[in-house]
Amino acid sequence: MAASAFPSPRAVPTAIAGINITPLVDVMLVLLVIFMVTMPIRSDILALDLPQVGPPQPPIPRPEPVRLDVLADGGVALDGVRLDLAALPAELRAQHAQAPTAVLALSSSDAAEYRVFAQALAAARGAGYRDIAIRR
Repeated sequence: MAASAFPSPRAVPTAIAGINITPLVDVMLVLLVIFMVTMPIRSDILALDLPQVGPPQPPIPRPEPVRLDVLADGGVALDGVRLDLAALPAELRAQHAQAPTAVLALSSSDAAEYRVFAQALAAARGAGYRDIAIRR
């Protein structure tokens, strides 16, 4: 048997299948040292001036919603009372003055005209209602 110091022409170099994790370990150790140095600096006590809490306020009851129905024959009903469309803005202003936080529940019949519905909605907005629930 003979041995040679020169590589044989039949030997094919192969790639190393392992991953070199040495740079990853170096970076992790550097980050660990940085965090260990900076944590005592960041652990100072914060002086906070928090507001004082008083006794809880009882909830303010909301008034009953005002019902406005647009009828199929072109009329309107405010809380079940039939009104003329011309008298609706004044009645809505009076209702809004009594309960300014009330919600207006506006509903219409399937056969109602859109023009009447739009006029009723405009009268409600003009009276000052901002919370308007449109129901079907």
